Amino acid sequence: MKTLQVLAPVALVGELNGDILAVKNPDTRVPIASVTKLLITYQLYDAIKQGILSWHDRLVTSQRIADFTKSDLVAEIKLSTGESYTVEDALDAFFILSENTFAFVFAEKIFQNIANWQAQTIKLLAKWGINNPVIPNPSGLSNQDLVTYQDPEMTDSYEPLFSAKEVLTMTSHLVNDFPEILALTQKMKFNFVTDRQVYPYLNRFKFLAIPTHKWLGLKTGTSPDTESFVGVVEAKGRRYITVYLAARIEFLEPKGTNCYIESEKMLTDVLG
Repeated sequence: MKTLQVLAPVALVGELNGDILAVKNPDTRVPIASVTKLLITYQLYDAIKQGILSWHDRLVTSQRIADFTKSDLVAEIKLSTGESYTVEDALDAFFILSENTFAFVFAEKIFQNIANWQAQTIKLLAKWGINNPVIPNPSGLSNQDLVTYQDPEMTDSYEPLFSAKEVLTMTSHLVNDFPEILALTQKMKFNFVTDRQVYPYLNRFKFLAIPTHKWLGLKTGTSPDTESFVGVVEAKGRRYITVYLAARIEFLEPKGTNCYIESEKMLTDVLG
């Protein structure tokens, strides 16, 4: 199997069916930041499929969520207690802006509380062959940044950890079971609409402008120290997944672009 030469300590190129083509430390678990959001996204789509929620259901902001959004570090969109919006608008902002707030909104709506979400997520991951996961919250944030959702019994640095193989598995399930997620990531303009505000925003995913291959989605993840990118690309009549995790930001200039450049390079190296 080909070994990838990339800046990230952990990387992988595989097919949508889960077959692996090239790797770098594929079994090493690292912080994946907002790539973690793939899990609650899957669970939301599944809840819609089962009829537990509909896209037009309205979600009402709790005091805890309103207080969470006061932190500029974790929330771009500010919400007030009682403010309401649709599930569909929340998903758009959650996946495109990586708005952490809605990870907790979805988890509490579907599973009642974060403890139940965690228990059910561990069961889901075990079903997918991922055992003993480190999955303390649905957003990918470290404990010190969780504001109203901090766990006082855990260290500040406690955060979700996954390997490239595990992220490949998560991504394959999401895209195969709910391929409509790719249509979402292709849209360019959005409005997050509540009963109190309209918040316009643009798709900031830079992979849409990468010319060499036809990138279709999927998710970035950044922390103060690292950045990650999981991409779905169409090439030679097939679909592939690139996994690029926990690259140190001090080695990356300009910030927020090298994860795309490196992913394109490793895909070219594997596919030509």
